[in-house]
Amino acid sequence: MVRCSSVIRSAIAGLAFWLAASPAQAQLTEVSEKRFEITPYAGYNWGGAFSTSAGSAFPAGELRLKDNFSWGGIISFLYGYNGAVELTYLRQDTDIEFDPVGGTSKTLGGFAVNYIQIGGRQGFGHSEKFHPFIDGSLGIGIFDPKADVNSATRFSWSLGTGAIYMFSSQRVGLRTDLKLWVTPVPSGTYGTWCDFYGCFVTEGTAWVTQGQITGGLVFAF
Repeated sequence: MVRCSSVIRSAIAGLAFWLAASPAQAQLTEVSEKRFEITPYAGYNWGGAFSTSAGSAFPAGELRLKDNFSWGGIISFLYGYNGAVELTYLRQDTDIEFDPVGGTSKTLGGFAVNYIQIGGRQGFGHSEKFHPFIDGSLGIGIFDPKADVNSATRFSWSLGTGAIYMFSSQRVGLRTDLKLWVTPVPSGTYGTWCDFYGCFVTEGTAWVTQGQITGGLVFAF
């Protein structure tokens, strides 16, 4: 009987210790859970051509951004399982060229491209370290000639894929992205159409698309 009472007292003491430790353990887990990430990155952008016609501000030909180095940063607010809301900034300093029809290409001067967008990232798999993902975003593209010409701000969007590899601490990792940036711009060409209410003039739309590959260092908090 004494032995049975001793076992019961030990079990009660163990249960009390577990109940007392559980809130502390839960608090420790909550504190250690990652809430957001900061990712400075560098990469390479290519593409960004824009066709012109004889009726526009330029002769018939093609305006083209030269492929060049780019850099930026991503702030990620984590939620759910491998999901994140992301604010992205990208800058590319390059030159713009004009390739006229039947003529010789020439450089028009320096040019800067800035993208500021917000979107989402969704990861896949169950690995604690390696997280492939897809992402997309909406925002603005700022096209800024470095000559004495006004910049233009346009709606833009992006689609991409990539992967994050976190080191054992789960606080530092590596990230790579492969993205497509798309910006609709006025084409400089015009058309007319008529209906019951009258005739109207509309300006066409061209699509400036750029590819990008980047690598960055992830800091998780």
